Amino acid sequence: MILLIDLGNTNLYVGAYKDGKLYKSFRKHSNLQLSSDEYGEILNQFFYTAKLDPEAFEGALMSSVVPSLTYTIKEAVENILNKPCKILGKGLKTGLNIRTDNPSEVGADLVADAVGAVNKYHAPCIIADLGTATKLIVVDNKGELIGCTISLGIKTSMKALTNGTAQLMDVNLQAPRKVVGKNSPDSINSGIVYGTSAMIERMAEMIEEELGYKCTLILTGGCAPLVKDLLKDFIYDSTLILDGLYHIYSKNI
Repeated sequence: MILLIDLGNTNLYVGAYKDGKLYKSFRKHSNLQLSSDEYGEILNQFFYTAKLDPEAFEGALMSSVVPSLTYTIKEAVENILNKPCKILGKGLKTGLNIRTDNPSEVGADLVADAVGAVNKYHAPCIIADLGTATKLIVVDNKGELIGCTISLGIKTSMKALTNGTAQLMDVNLQAPRKVVGKNSPDSINSGIVYGTSAMIERMAEMIEEELGYKCTLILTGGCAPLVKDLLKDFIYDSTLILDGLYHIYSKNI
């Protein structure tokens, strides 16, 4: 088995792969204050609950956009598995050409998403990854990652709105029954949930117009369930980033 980890600013997403397929997984809020030992306890609880034997793992691979936590979690993983945990970055083969102005600036999460999308759905494609930020990742008809768009994530937008205004309350995010809200919670939910889905749809259209051809549209990320029923033309894939990490791991055995 292989352990695959995606460390984001909001969530830690962990998956155990067996025979090339996701076998068990869990999500946990990432916390900058936790030590390697504390993350070790979290991982050990996952292994215990999922009935996973650490000795059955041949190794691990992690993508991270949180440098201050990367080696904390790497140490926790290696202490449990007694095997190396590779970090997605320079020196690892991905099979993906990156054609941006500064390829080194492209986040590991974007790379893993793109690799997963190309291997599962082929190019060209647009991947809407909804996490702390909402990213639209573009892979052209040559299978090359040519860029992305980055905007505020759904939960980030809600926090910014409610923390920065005196009379707007924090609400449970969900799509309201109608677009026009008749109370504050529905109005906030409409603006953020429907607004995000409308932005994604129009941005995807603009990207296709710029490229000059249609793309496969894919939706993923921790906040994606909030809009997946609103984006009819998008394929919802909750495990895309872990699948991408699996393909990358397989290229670096």
